[in-house]
Amino acid sequence: MAKFDTDNEIVPQRRSQVIGPAAQAKALAEATAKLAARRQRDALPHRIETPRLVLRAPIRGDVPDIVKLADNKKIYEVLARLPHPYTRADGIAFVEILAQRPDGRPYAITLNDQFIGVVSFDYRPGASPELGYWLGEPHWGKGYMSEAVKGMTEAAFATGLYPRLQARALASNAGSLHVLDKAGFKRIGEGPDPQGHNAGQLVVLLEREQPKWM
Repeated sequence: MAKFDTDNEIVPQRRSQVIGPAAQAKALAEATAKLAARRQRDALPHRIETPRLVLRAPIRGDVPDIVKLADNKKIYEVLARLPHPYTRADGIAFVEILAQRPDGRPYAITLNDQFIGVVSFDYRPGASPELGYWLGEPHWGKGYMSEAVKGMTEAAFATGLYPRLQARALASNAGSLHVLDKAGFKRIGEGPDPQGHNAGQLVVLLEREQPKWM
């Protein structure tokens, strides 16, 4: 039987990849941006209280209410990334996967310990955090969304790590634009939505800078 001397095996050497200065600079900038976004995300409080609401992390017990409220075509039509129909699987994926991602920080909006909506920040390299939100239709017209947005933005500015916030809303969504105007966001432009099922529809771009006294 033939024998092989493993001490004399020839192991192919992997070529080391040479990364040019431009690629190194780009990689460093991306890593720095991700680290800054993670710092912003982690600096937010676990719980935000407003006069009537509590904002906290979504939990598995919220899933029935998430599904009941999110499975609404009126909400789907004004959001870029909400599935429709919205199923229990979507609710579980939101709580257990999407809510845990480092590029987002969603809070469940609760009223008397009951889930009624979501307010969140999305973090993208090279851009200011973007505010997003939705509220279950039975709770519209009661000022809850404005209260949640106010609580979220004030908590962010209090960290000292959020010099500027961004937001967007469909130009046809007067209710959302009113919430953002009331929260101190200023309109900075308009353009076609580049993403989601609303791609091509006109959206209003807004931003708010950290108050100088904070």
